[in-house]
Amino acid sequence: MLKEDTLRPKWKWRFWPTSRWARGILMTLLALLFLGLFGYSVEKGSSHQLVRLLVQQSFPFEAVLLEGIPGYSEPQRERLDQVRAQGVSLGTFLLTGVNISDARTYFFSYFTPPPDGPAWIGWAYNPGDPEFEGEIPQLEEIPQDNPKEGPDVNPNPLSKEVLVGIYHTHNGESYAGAGGDERKPGNGDIVAVGETLKNSLVENGVQAAHALEIHDAEEFMKAYSKSIYTASKLVKNYPSMKLLIDLHRDGLPPGVNKSTVNIDGKEVARVMIVLGKVNPHWQKNEEVAKKLIAFAEKKYPGLFIPKITYASDARYNQHLSDGALILEIGSQRNTSEEANGTAKVLGTVLAEWLKEK
Repeated sequence: MLKEDTLRPKWKWRFWPTSRWARGILMTLLALLFLGLFGYSVEKGSSHQLVRLLVQQSFPFEAVLLEGIPGYSEPQRERLDQVRAQGVSLGTFLLTGVNISDARTYFFSYFTPPPDGPAWIGWAYNPGDPEFEGEIPQLEEIPQDNPKEGPDVNPNPLSKEVLVGIYHTHNGESYAGAGGDERKPGNGDIVAVGETLKNSLVENGVQAAHALEIHDAEEFMKAYSKSIYTASKLVKNYPSMKLLIDLHRDGLPPGVNKSTVNIDGKEVARVMIVLGKVNPHWQKNEEVAKKLIAFAEKKYPGLFIPKITYASDARYNQHLSDGALILEIGSQRNTSEEANGTAKVLGTVLAEWLKEK
């Protein structure tokens, strides 16, 4: 006669090995942390930008939540590797504003606290002078060119009063969204976008000057030590100037998708403003930036990224003018068509804003 115990099924309660349980607990804690941070952002009223970014990036949360589930990992290995890379780059970008593929962003204090920026990351890069900006030349030492003959500046020959100056510290920046290179020798796509912006301003009744001198051909990281002379010439040549724009495109980390906004039925790239704080009057530049963003939001919602990016240890030539700004039109993932579409709209916005001032 069989014992009663031998007739009972032997249940295996431990259907996951210990390593899977540990991973499951870790993922649960991460999910709770994310929900906690999301709840905090909702309470503080800053959830709109976070939600918009996560939706735009189409972040695969289902892959994160299913990590470690039996039968999911192996057939989905390639996708999981991609998700991990995307999660790390996007998570770092969201939490600190740091783009792991762009050393410049190691010095951006994206959320501004602490006031000295993210001091715990990347300081071995060049702590004393993050952008290799060098000494500030005296304005009187910079020769004043004849605006109609100077080799470095290409103004509108009919201009009587230039209100906007445009130049490019990183001339080679380009758009690879439709194929091609992210950076080109000499003047890249960003310079053509600058010309579109200048033409749009002129068409809307505001005179503009566009500097074409190349600064990043020899040493990319020392471009600001050269562009300061071009920016200073613009200030000296055009004392009536209200805005001094260093025009760039952003560089996004791996796994982060491009950002666009629909304006008048057309997808165009968005604009981000960057401010350096090594400047005794950076708050005046900030005031100009906030007013410009607010004005643009009324006309073309979403054209500007509402949050300004700050660099606590960089100057960016913004000491030269109370209206000096870095404008970044899109990223390397956008197309030239999207960036030029932005420049046309931006010219209209800037012209209307300047006329109201």
